[in-house]
Amino acid sequence: MRRPVLEKQRPGTSAVLLYHRIGLPKLSSLVAGQYVAPVLFRLQLDYLTARSWGATSLAHVVERSRFGKRPPRDEFAVTFDDAYLSVYQHACPALADRGMTATIFVVADRIGGINEWDSAAGDRRELLMTAGQIREMSEAGFEIGSHTLTHAHLTDLSEESLRRELVDSRHRLEDLIGKDVPAFSYPYGEYDDRVLAAVILAGYKYAVSTKLGVAGRTGVYEIPRVNVRWNAIGPFLMRKIRRARRATGLPR
Repeated sequence: MRRPVLEKQRPGTSAVLLYHRIGLPKLSSLVAGQYVAPVLFRLQLDYLTARSWGATSLAHVVERSRFGKRPPRDEFAVTFDDAYLSVYQHACPALADRGMTATIFVVADRIGGINEWDSAAGDRRELLMTAGQIREMSEAGFEIGSHTLTHAHLTDLSEESLRRELVDSRHRLEDLIGKDVPAFSYPYGEYDDRVLAAVILAGYKYAVSTKLGVAGRTGVYEIPRVNVRWNAIGPFLMRKIRRARRATGLPR
């Protein structure tokens, strides 16, 4: 009697999602697409989990990537650049209610202030998390990463200024939360070989970019992400993840 041929199960995908601001889109903003409504954010989390995507941490994704492994099932990690107050108010409670975590990349010299890098260019002023809120999120299990001191264009900096943005921001955050800060996010997604080498030298263990893709096919200092925008309702979010798979060279 012939045994049935079992269909080989495909490996899963690790998608790292990139968010900035949580709130109703503000048409007066120069980056209105960065706003994701709180209700849409919650629906996105539920949409993915309803389709058997598992929520994980960025650190867990990195650990797999170091060995070139793909997960046994599809998984997603949530990241936030800039540490906006709206993330603390709306996104973190939604994640905590679902037993999920995230990585929050903080502009260390602007804690408790505003998004000066955007407002200087004419964009809306938005409040950032305070030191107490960042510490609270760290104690609640959220990872705190560095997004430099001032959200600088790193490729334009001198060696000394580059070192200060990378090293001093990590030290300041470590002093704040009392933990190691291994994660880094490149402001504006800008980096070159010199910046990448400086990030490694500064003591970071991994870094995320803004390049479209999924994890597992790049080095741990160039982890691609899926940039989630204001209109990423469930099917549109999945379509963007499929595009990220293709950009990375995966068949699905």
